[in-house]
Amino acid sequence: MNKFNYKDLAINVSLLLVSSLFGLLLVIFVIEVRHFIKTKQYLSYAWHDPNTQFDSELGWGPIPNTKIYVPDWGTTSSNSLGFRSAEIDQSKKQIIILGDSVAWGFGVSDTETFPYFLEKMVSNLGYQVSNLAVSGYDLGQYYLFLKRHIDKFNNLKQVVLVICTQNDLVCTGRNFDNGKRKPLFVTRNSDLILTNNRINEHCLRNLFSRSYFLGNYFPNRGITGKFLSWISGDKTLSSGSELEKVSITLLQKIYELVLSHDAKLLVVLSPSTKDFIEKSASLNAFEYIFNKLKLKDLNYIDYIEVLKKEDQKELNSLYLHDEHYNRKGNLLLAKTVYESLFKK
Repeated sequence: MNKFNYKDLAINVSLLLVSSLFGLLLVIFVIEVRHFIKTKQYLSYAWHDPNTQFDSELGWGPIPNTKIYVPDWGTTSSNSLGFRSAEIDQSKKQIIILGDSVAWGFGVSDTETFPYFLEKMVSNLGYQVSNLAVSGYDLGQYYLFLKRHIDKFNNLKQVVLVICTQNDLVCTGRNFDNGKRKPLFVTRNSDLILTNNRINEHCLRNLFSRSYFLGNYFPNRGITGKFLSWISGDKTLSSGSELEKVSITLLQKIYELVLSHDAKLLVVLSPSTKDFIEKSASLNAFEYIFNKLKLKDLNYIDYIEVLKKEDQKELNSLYLHDEHYNRKGNLLLAKTVYESLFKK
């Protein structure tokens, strides 16, 4: 009778486990590579949202000279500088629109955005409106993007900054958004310091966001998300007071930059639909910040107070969802800004 050989069994089981593990890793590798290639093709026209690409200073930025048809939206296009508007006409007085997806026009076509409607209202006054909004931007990116492009406007009169109160504050306080690496400012001895002057396109944070298996683990959420955040170098401002200080300093920098070009700044606090049920902590914080800021010629519109005057049924018809306006909502925002600028 042959004696059972436990040693051979252990070797065979070990080989089976190793080969199974190798096979599993190979399958994961193939899936990841295919997904990476597919994502790379998508990123040829959208890093963060349609018409954005990687930018080493800003995290992402607009793609120049594009024309894309997005289902359910319509056409989104950009000029030679990436702005969602016509080429700069230096013979006209200039209005710059600064903001994120709310001002850029997420979910609507080129002829349904807030800047488009505003230009229709001011063109007969000799003004041109340039849409410098970029989806996903926060206060730090607003400042850097305006600083990059403001010298291109020879007859600048007005900058309108549309702040999305739902997420602009929290995003200003961290170096990632939607899984992508972005700039983060801190304050040291009252100075504004940019913590990451140059962003690597292939840093771990950006790679994780493009992973089939890891892309759904939102930074800092859950054990896996926190681990991925830790190894990829995600950072968040440590306190609410530091975030408030950074936000105030960035707004002051934007204000000073605008005034240095002999223009004026108008800020619009744009609420989400949730704020009408109960004001968010972020909206309350922005209202506090702007009541605290005592800067000459700085005007701001607390837009929730304007919208509260609308009938509730009418209010619901202005939004696509959460914070983004539809055609009707963008038209009302344009009328509100127009009246603030020209009908005082």
